[in-house]
Amino acid sequence: MLRRSFIFIAGCATAQGFQQQPNAAQGSDQRADTYDIYSLMLTDPKTSHGPDNNQVYLIRDTTVPGTPAEPCVRPPSSHERSFAEVLADYKRRKDTPATLDRALTTAKPYVLLNSDETKEFIQSRVLRPGQKPSTKELFQKATDLFGLTDVYFNRGRTLALTGISTYCGSLCASYAWKVFEKTDNGHWEERPWVGCYMIA
Repeated sequence: MLRRSFIFIAGCATAQGFQQQPNAAQGSDQRADTYDIYSLMLTDPKTSHGPDNNQVYLIRDTTVPGTPAEPCVRPPSSHERSFAEVLADYKRRKDTPATLDRALTTAKPYVLLNSDETKEFIQSRVLRPGQKPSTKELFQKATDLFGLTDVYFNRGRTLALTGISTYCGSLCASYAWKVFEKTDNGHWEERPWVGCYMIA
């Protein structure tokens, strides 16, 4: 009896071990898709003040909430079911920030700022009477601080929702949701389904 129980438990453990391999691969593929999409958003990004004239991209190292909180996206009827799955993923994970890795592909160099550096940049753009401008060389090479939301997918990972924000000072910011679809050749392309863009 004991021997049979041991064999049964060992068999279950082995089966679980085989099941973990696809999950790990799926996580790796999703990470690759996530950073492909981030890299697309940072290709000549739109800012609240016009053209992208940053020498260096300064990016928060933790994802930020999307704005507005309810994504203003109207998918075509052919994609309503897939986008409903994307929204379900969004509702599950929107309140759990993720830490960004140095896995972006950008035309310009970029730096991930931690929370203290982020606060320092923001303070450097909100000068008060008697306050001296920041002399930090890194901050002088950038006009904007970028924030990225997490990327939310449908089950087949062919449709994605994410967002990007920029900040360059008081009354100088922008927020936008973005929708991307994976094409038949495996590349992500932005879709014009977003119905709002917030700017200050």
